Amino acid sequence: MDQLEHVREIECAPDAAATARIARARGRVMSEVSTSARRRHRMRWVWGGTATVGGLSAAAIAATVILAGAVAPVVSQPASAAAAEVVSEAAEMVVTGTDPALQPGQYLRVRETYELVALWDADAGDGTDPIAGFNMASFLTAEGAVLQRGVRDLYVPAERSGDWVQDDRAVNDVVQVWGDPRTADAFAGLVAAAPARDADPDGLTVLPGGAYQRTPQETPPPGSTAAAPQGEEEFYDLFRPFYGEMPRDPQQLLGWYRDHLQTSSDDWYVFQAIGRLLGTDLMPADLRAASLRVLGLLGNVDVAGTNGTVTTLAMTTQFTEETEFGDQLVSELDIDTSTGRIVGIREGYPHRSTSLMPAGVPWASWSIEVSVVDSAPMP
Repeated sequence: MDQLEHVREIECAPDAAATARIARARGRVMSEVSTSARRRHRMRWVWGGTATVGGLSAAAIAATVILAGAVAPVVSQPASAAAAEVVSEAAEMVVTGTDPALQPGQYLRVRETYELVALWDADAGDGTDPIAGFNMASFLTAEGAVLQRGVRDLYVPAERSGDWVQDDRAVNDVVQVWGDPRTADAFAGLVAAAPARDADPDGLTVLPGGAYQRTPQETPPPGSTAAAPQGEEEFYDLFRPFYGEMPRDPQQLLGWYRDHLQTSSDDWYVFQAIGRLLGTDLMPADLRAASLRVLGLLGNVDVAGTNGTVTTLAMTTQFTEETEFGDQLVSELDIDTSTGRIVGIREGYPHRSTSLMPAGVPWASWSIEVSVVDSAPMP
């Protein structure tokens, strides 16, 4: 079953036995994400950290949707005037600024450095499978947690119809381990049990024109003169086929995003999705500017802090009931107002039901750097 089907199941099935259902659904999602064959983007959850559903990490989506799908959000307040001013200023910089100029043979390198939390349940499974303790752990049952950090690069050629390159070979570092001292050994066992998921030599992938082939190209029967049907394609910049039709008016564009995002039209999901879409910096400038302005139309968005030219916008989504993830989701975007670019993304659950990790540690975070380089690694 596709990961999106798991997510929809979680969203659409609130019932009186919510706690048990959430635990079962979460286990299924995590198991599917960590063990399924790579689809579409060849991105990984435990190791690559960026297995995506509509541009968001599957780990973060699983956690967020389980929380949001179980309970209803409290009525939101409009974005603050300060937040609206920040996104307006950033949008103006995108429109009036200059995108990096690439010479023939050069590449735009989009580097993501991500950190993700993996929970470990010492009692999951029969003790012989090191993966079970990570697949089945929840905030309610985990005895340990691991914070891991990795890096992934995307190389976009000066001529975008050329070959793009995704470099997902880097070995993740263990930044911190909390809880039961056995957690570190269990994580090492998980790595050893699935070595292909780290330092994967196949993680260096060429994407012709920035496209993935999701379904195999069909082979005509012997003797047929018919052309072979092409496999279904999906672009790295997910909405590229729609750039021409996407509205540039922010209010209309917000409606477009609500209609076209795959999993949810809730404000928290729109906020996260736009952050991920803008993080790759691949949309036309006028569409990037309009998307930034959309952020100022969403509820419960405010300025959380400023560091030099980088301002952090935070959306706090409050829910009417509490689950293992708590009753609150906080999504943050770091915007460099000197360029209008998204340079950081975080997702956290400040009221989560665990004392394993310090309160300020996000569930998932990304920092994003965009630069011009003269070459790209090739398989």
